[in-house]
Amino acid sequence: MIIDVNAWAGPWPALVNVPHDVASVRASLRNLGVERIFMAPLAAAWSANPHLSNSEVYEAVKKFDDVRPVPVIDPTLPTWPEELEKAAVHHAVRMIKLLPGYGGYGLAATDDLLEEARRACLVVMVQVRIDDPRRHHPLAMVPDVPARDVVEGAKRHPELKLVIGGASVTVLRDFKEELRELPGFYADTSQVDGVDSVKMLVDAGLGGKLLFGSHAPVFMPSAAVARVVNDLSDDAAKALLEDNAANLMSVRTGELNPKTSNAPP
Repeated sequence: MIIDVNAWAGPWPALVNVPHDVASVRASLRNLGVERIFMAPLAAAWSANPHLSNSEVYEAVKKFDDVRPVPVIDPTLPTWPEELEKAAVHHAVRMIKLLPGYGGYGLAATDDLLEEARRACLVVMVQVRIDDPRRHHPLAMVPDVPARDVVEGAKRHPELKLVIGGASVTVLRDFKEELRELPGFYADTSQVDGVDSVKMLVDAGLGGKLLFGSHAPVFMPSAAVARVVNDLSDDAAKALLEDNAANLMSVRTGELNPKTSNAPP
């Protein structure tokens, strides 16, 4: 079973003639053998109220048993506690996503949210990059979230399950010691591109801390899968594609469908 922890649905400025609706993104991943898809709303990045975009992935669960909603929570909005409760209690969400670069806030201002997420047994992904800055419109440049800020957040909340999403291979190599030493700190592979890039991270001792992320539809999911299956041993590939995320998210074949439960994950 392949588990994708970083897929999206919705429009994006750089997407041209690429289907981005839930059904199309799901189909592109299912064709590659992905059986569990953690999906966030892309429109949330540019929305004044990202919480309104979460309905797209909540509705997707009603149609597709293999889609898991990943709502975007914005700590600058006064409604974030209600949105967090909705995610954990009413939608049985396992992971939420923060977009500090697009929300215009620093991670130091999210400590209350991170603590509430920990209490609700939620995994938190901090997306440090959605798109390569070279593809940004010159009037809409969004710098990467400093990885050091995510690391410091992981240190302040050692009992929280925290994932750095969209980091490059260079960034992850720079913080390999923290990834190895902090038990709740993980990284996804969605933007770990380049020859043998994933293998380099595994060889650096990070095999147990890497989660497969496709970044579909912004990136081609086939390339994300190929970087794993072509460069790693079968055991290492299985850990990255399935085991690490299954343990983190408590996802197993035959699990209860979230749409039929109101219990927290």
